This record gives sequence, C-alpha cells and structure tokens, in this order.
Amino acid sequence: MREFSNKLQNFRFEDDDRNVYVNALKFAKKIKENNIREIEIYLSDTFDFCVAFFGSMMAGLAPDILPKPIFSSDKSYVDSENFGSYIDVDCNEEILLGEDCRFFLKTSGSSGESKRIEKKLSDMITESTYLAKEFGFESDGIFFSSVSHQHMFGLTYKVFLPIILGAKVVSKEMNYSERILELDLKNHIFITSPVLLQALIKSPRSSEIRELKWIISAGSELKKTLREELARLCNAKIVDIYGSTETGVVARNFGDGLRLFSAVKAKFDEREALGVSSPWCEFFQSNDWAEVSGDRLILKGRIDRIVKLNDKRVSLESIEKKLFESGILSDCYCEIHPNFKRLAALLVLNENGIRKFRRYGKKGIVAELSNILKNEFKNSVRYFKIVDSLPRNSQGKFAKHEFANVLFRSICPKWEHKILEDGKSKFSSVMSAELEIFTNHFPNLPLIPGFMQLDFIFELARSIGIDLSGASRIENLKYIKFVRPNDRLDIFIEKKENRVYFEIFCNDEKCSMGRVVY
Repeated sequence: MREFSNKLQNFRFEDDDRNVYVNALKFAKKIKENNIREIEIYLSDTFDFCVAFFGSMMAGLAPDILPKPIFSSDKSYVDSENFGSYIDVDCNEEILLGEDCRFFLKTSGSSGESKRIEKKLSDMITESTYLAKEFGFESDGIFFSSVSHQHMFGLTYKVFLPIILGAKVVSKEMNYSERILELDLKNHIFITSPVLLQALIKSPRSSEIRELKWIISAGSELKKTLREELARLCNAKIVDIYGSTETGVVARNFGDGLRLFSAVKAKFDEREALGVSSPWCEFFQSNDWAEVSGDRLILKGRIDRIVKLNDKRVSLESIEKKLFESGILSDCYCEIHPNFKRLAALLVLNENGIRKFRRYGKKGIVAELSNILKNEFKNSVRYFKIVDSLPRNSQGKFAKHEFANVLFRSICPKWEHKILEDGKSKFSSVMSAELEIFTNHFPNLPLIPGFMQLDFIFELARSIGIDLSGASRIENLKYIKFVRPNDRLDIFIEKKENRVYFEIFCNDEKCSMGRVVY
C-alpha cells in the first residue's frame, strides 16, 4: 500500500492545481477531530471526491459512495456545500492507507432495487494495475469522462487507472457534447457510455473528435452501427467493457466480439448463468445467461429477462437485437405487458425509421418488425409503441420499473413561446412521433388534421390569457399543407379587438391560417 500512497501523492488533475494527497490528509484529520464513525459521499467534482474518498479511508472509515444526494439521517455526509469545511485545517502528519481499506458502492438498480456492495481498496488497485498493462496505457494520456466516478466503471477508469499510470485527469464530468468539444482531444482517453456517444455523433461538430486516442465505453452494449460511425469520425481505439459493480471488469470487445480478460475465470450454474472469479473478485454469481467458447463470451441476456415462448426459453434482449436488425430503430426495450401478459416493445425510431413512419404509418412499421421477428420468434410481440426516447441513466441502463410508465404515458407537444417585436406571440414545437394522433387515429398515414391544429390555437391562446371557449365563429380558415411526424410547427397568434388571427407554418411553409371571432 506504500507504493499506491506514493502514486496518490503524485496524482494531478489537468484542470485543477490543488494537491489531492495533501487535502486528503486534511480531510482525514477533520474526521478524526470530529469523531466521525460513518460517512456518505456525494461529490460530482472528481478532485473533491478523491479528497473525501481517500481521506475517509485514511481516517479508518469505510465510506458509502452515493449515486444520488439522498443521505441517511444517522450518518455524517459530505457534499459540494459542506466539502470546504472538511479541509479547513492544517495537517503535517503522514497518514498511510491501510491494507484493509474498504468502501461501499451502490448498483444501478436497473433490474430492481439498488444494492449496497462492499469493495476492497486492494482489489481496485489490483484490477487497475492489470488494466494498465493489458491495454498498454501510458502516463502521457489524459483521461476525461462523461460517466460518474460514483459508479464502478467511472471509479475504475477515471480515478484508479490514472493514479496507477501517473496520468492526468479532467476533474469535471464531461456529459455534454459541447463541453467535450471544447477540449483539445489530442492524446485524450474518453471514458463514456453509448448514450453520450450517440449524442456526440449527432453533433454538427462531430468531426472534431478525430484526435481522440481511446474511447472506452460501458453501461450497455456498444452497437455495431455506432462503433462504425465512431470509427469513421476518428482513429481512436474503441473498446466496449463488460463487467459489474460486484465483479469489476470481466470482458472487452474491440469490435470482434466480447472476449474474457485473461485473468478472469468463468463458470456456470444449473441455470447457465455466468459466475466470475479473478484476482480482484473472489467469486460472484451473476444473473447473466451466457456461454463461453475459448475466450469468447456470448451473452444471451439476463436471467430475469428470460421468458417462455412456445415452450422455449427466449431472452428479451435477443428479441431486441433482432428488432435492431431492421435498421429503423435507435433504441428499443421489450417487456411483458403489465395488463395482458403478452410481450410489448417500446420503439425509438432513427432517421430512416421516421422516414418510413411518415410514409407507411405505424401499421407499416409494425408489419416490417413483425416480419423480421416471424421466423425466430413468431408473433411473440403483440404490442408496439413508438416513443420519443427511453429514460436510460448515464450508464445507458433502462430501469425495469420505468416500462409501464413509458408504455402508458400520453405526451403533448412541448411549445417554446416568444413574444415578437410586433407584439405577436410565436409558439414552436417539433411534432413527436409519439403523439397518439399519429399512431392511434391515423395508423396508415400519420398526420395532424385540421381540427387538431385548431385545438392548438385555442390551447395556446389560453396560455397567454385569451379565452376562446365562447368563440362565435372561425373566419377565412384555410388548410394548405399536411402536418406529419417530426415536422416543426411555428404558430403565430395576434389579438386585434375581438378577433384572434393565427398562422401556422410547417417547416417554414404556411400550412394553415384563419381568425377566431369571440
């Protein structure tokens, strides 16, 4: 542990000149002075986190690392507001990290309740030392991350690996494309998830990532199409990591399939669920249905996401993968319908999918997907819902309990309101493919009919204090153009005496107009 303590003394951040080790000593002293026995840490800044994290263990505590700022009433805690009070002391004594240091992490809870997992500092050091050699990282690399150090993946790659290497880290969490592209990315190593990468490639400045050295992704599978697009944009080595809070790293994928790390041993229980042991994990029995061929790891899905169809065990994840083969989806999630005990699928359409939806409607989308599933899964999926997006967390995981919320939700257009110089009100919104009018009322040719465009006028007028419920007539009403999924509407409303004049533009072309007398 002396060697690691020495490395910690030399640990530096790219964007923060303060010394982690010196401040961790102050933190440890403050904890001892205040006789603190238990502490919870929620700090989004990685420098502050490292000070509290290592300082707590120097003081002999086993800190709880929280993914959300929800603190226990019977424990001390540190957050961004009180962090400064923990380091407002002087400390000249040297305090070494002990061999038995430990801490606690929370799992993501994507398949149920979040679990509190005990981790050993020595195992984190062993794992990171192994990764440094396995990947051939060098000390001149600069690490930055869109994922939090409050989870196992971020903690391993953004904190422990750079300490082992003697490399620098960007302290701030880079979870927006704009912030990432402000960096000089030459020689940078990006710790991230597919969710952020998907947003990054859609940026008009996406070509600026070409200097990246590494992209290390985890949290959910890095899809082949996303990997190919990243490879087109930059020359970075792209690796997808498979592991968990309990196991640490298990396997990696450089584009040729998941392969077990050489130090990892796999075994299977009677359910064919993967069990893992390694120098940093004594043994953990997972709920992942899998098989191994040589060093190749084939994941078939989580045990809790296996259903019986026609007397055959089928992974819901395998159905999702089949749906992705359509080339019309950017995301999807399958689950048992809570009311009918049949399979339902939530679908997020990509650009190609939107084009097909506009042309053939929901009926055409469902027909295409059902045809893809037919040979292998027959008509197993009975319900399809097109949605804007799935509420995945920063690691790209979809919480199972969110399924019913998304399945049954009913959305309305989200309007942006501006008052123009001439006094008119302008309302703007993109017509989401999730709107029920597109999927339930017009399954063959999705459009917003004239009566609903009028509903928008009455609703938006009400939002600016004009009550049209007693309107006597509508004059000079003209419908010029259909409004379709993903079209942008700009609605102009102007009040003159007892009349409200309106114009609706669809993608900058006038589509309807009129005046309401009230």
